Amino acid sequence: MRRTREEAEATRLAIMEKGLELFSEQGVAATRLSDIARDAGFTRGAIYWHFKNKWDLFDAICEFYSQPFKQLSDASLSDQEQDPLGKLRQLLVGLLSKIEFDPSFRRMMVMFIRESSGICVGEISDPVAQFMQYQHRRRLSVIRNAIKRGQLPASIDPEAASWLIKAMVDGYITSWLQRSDYFSISSNADVFVDTVIASLSALQPVPDSVDDEVCTL
Repeated sequence: MRRTREEAEATRLAIMEKGLELFSEQGVAATRLSDIARDAGFTRGAIYWHFKNKWDLFDAICEFYSQPFKQLSDASLSDQEQDPLGKLRQLLVGLLSKIEFDPSFRRMMVMFIRESSGICVGEISDPVAQFMQYQHRRRLSVIRNAIKRGQLPASIDPEAASWLIKAMVDGYITSWLQRSDYFSISSNADVFVDTVIASLSALQPVPDSVDDEVCTL
């Protein structure tokens, strides 16, 4: 019997949900598609009908669970946006709030932080590195838009600013995941994000030359 489009989409979502669960618990490298098929109650053929391999599934999970923030993200990248930092702020505050109250989104962030830190396999895989670079380029666009609009000083180092955002947000999320009973990540999201944005203005480019006396210290 031929499946309807709705049934096919339901199967795809079920595979993504089970894939997300296993990826977040044990990492992508340690998870086989056969594990996902078994736990989700599907055949391997059903998995391959929807996804070429587990990294294709990884990409689909990231895209699907990031979708609620795409409009804000795209707006902050637009040359026409008058308040790129404001849009970035809304995105980060919304992301932190969603982590606390949406278990699936929380798993997605756990999965990505695990993979992008390299703690699962000792190094970052090419698909994750490519996704990290994609996100980095988007953050750079936001920062440069903010500089153009006068929201950030022209003297800051955009590259350093991009990675500072990632480091601070990932670190904050990781700390909360370790001891979520200590504080509410959503209740403190506004103050934290304001601190991140304020920190960007202090970043300066690495000087072309360093004083010889300093080098001897």
